[in-house]
Amino acid sequence: MAAVIAPEIPEWNKITIMKLKRNDKCPCGSGKKYKKCCYPDPDRNAEIIRTAAIAGTWEEMAQLLSKPMAVYRLKVRLIRMGDQEIEEEVSRTVEVEGKHTLFELHLDIQYAFDWDNDHMFSFFLGGKLYDRENEYSGDPLGGHITAGLNVPTKPAAKTQLRDLRLTENSTFLYLFDYGDKLIHEIMVLQIRDKNDGDKEFPAIVGEAGTPPPQYGEME
Repeated sequence: MAAVIAPEIPEWNKITIMKLKRNDKCPCGSGKKYKKCCYPDPDRNAEIIRTAAIAGTWEEMAQLLSKPMAVYRLKVRLIRMGDQEIEEEVSRTVEVEGKHTLFELHLDIQYAFDWDNDHMFSFFLGGKLYDRENEYSGDPLGGHITAGLNVPTKPAAKTQLRDLRLTENSTFLYLFDYGDKLIHEIMVLQIRDKNDGDKEFPAIVGEAGTPPPQYGEME
């Protein structure tokens, strides 16, 4: 059985986690005891723990658990490689679920642009490059390096999109490869509820332009 990584509680939402007892009724509303319902299932239990960290009351917790999963449509546009501005549009539009982590989004972008996942990366949610206060970073394997004397970055692998207070038309930046500096702008085109007609996520739903070689003329 795969290990369960408890989701990180966003700084703006840190409260005392509601105490869950194994013999209580499961917060999912099934009527069963927690220990015989969601507790043994790693994915469902992780969702219970996450919701308990966010909710202030049992009623709010039940509402959050019954709320449909959000789907984010994101347009990722390559805007610069090193010192070179990308004049023609090179973009990919993807749809992902709200429980998608920023590390998973990093992997989606790698696939969509055909980059080699061999370097560190960062997302800057404040829209300003190298803004450490709003930086979420990771390595190619989903690790998080916090060494250094500056303000530590937040872990991309433990941060879900639905916890970032994103709104439609908001933008943020994605930097891949700190040396060659592949900079992308990400715009939130749409946030909607997941429905039964949806196919599997993530999904590439739009393409424009051809990404240039990752390593320039060396390839």
